[in-house]
Amino acid sequence: MDAPPLDTELLRGFRFGCRPDCGLCCFTTPAVSPDEWRRVRTVRPELTTVRSGGSVVLPAHPHGGSCLLLRANRCSAHAVRPHPCREFPVTVHVGERLQASLVLSCPGLDLGGFRRDERGAEPEGLSDELAAVRARVGPETRRQLEQAVRRRRTLRRRLGAEGRWEEETEVRAALREAVPTPDRDDFPSVPPPPIEGPWEALPMYFDQRAAPVALAERGDGWVAVELSAAGGGRSVGVAVPPDRPPELDVSARELLTHYLRYWLERDAFFGALHLEMLDQRPGRMREEAGRALREIGAATVTAAAVRAQLDRGVVGTLGLDDIVRGIRVVDLDWLDRPTWGGRL
Repeated sequence: MDAPPLDTELLRGFRFGCRPDCGLCCFTTPAVSPDEWRRVRTVRPELTTVRSGGSVVLPAHPHGGSCLLLRANRCSAHAVRPHPCREFPVTVHVGERLQASLVLSCPGLDLGGFRRDERGAEPEGLSDELAAVRARVGPETRRQLEQAVRRRRTLRRRLGAEGRWEEETEVRAALREAVPTPDRDDFPSVPPPPIEGPWEALPMYFDQRAAPVALAERGDGWVAVELSAAGGGRSVGVAVPPDRPPELDVSARELLTHYLRYWLERDAFFGALHLEMLDQRPGRMREEAGRALREIGAATVTAAAVRAQLDRGVVGTLGLDDIVRGIRVVDLDWLDRPTWGGRL
């Protein structure tokens, strides 16, 4: 059985350069294969693995801490690091096809890829990550694809019987040139988890600090917490999220539109949307896709406004750099939503 092809269209035009001072991708529990685990143990023989969500993972320090491999903001097993670490910021959705996308929360990615005319250009700086992905694509991957296609077929039949199904190509064609952006009814946006909850679930971003910053909901607003690799953290500010759309300048509106259009092209967007429609959303596909895009847009603008308030004390009109900061906060969390497909 031949290995299926990898669609890398959504990587074109982007540039990547890892920021070794960041550590954002290390505040997680990476999955590890048996072969990878054997190699990790040659470097860190004292470590153990744990099971999480059906996968074997390397544990992290509790209460929002980093992977146990991280030492002094460097991976202590970098040469033998597991596949999620080798492939980041590339992520692959397994659906009707293998579609590679980018985790835009990563500060090493230049978001100018949205605005370049040369979107047909090959991505820069991602050759090692793509090689790591392709090394894992094999006959078993095709079986994953076949299982995903069967799940999609079931969803299509159930939603179609209710008159709510539309093909993804039709929805994309209808929304691509006039991407829905958030309006007054989309605010206030959905808040992050409460500070009392598990810190591992909080949205994080890199902010030139020794460790990532996480956002959490608190009674008086959203609190920003600088995390510690060993677990825990300290508050570095509180901001009140906007209850109405902030003003955006022309460049900010353009970038937000490009970002939402990128979401529209992600198969993971539809994979999550189909599940939501089956469980709780009554509308037709096109209507629900527009709603979901406005929701993502509202979350992005809200995160941009919160970070502007934390950084500058006032929000004012949001510019291009502010929307970049908003994207850095929200993208990974939205990509983590369950879909009828899977991840490589």
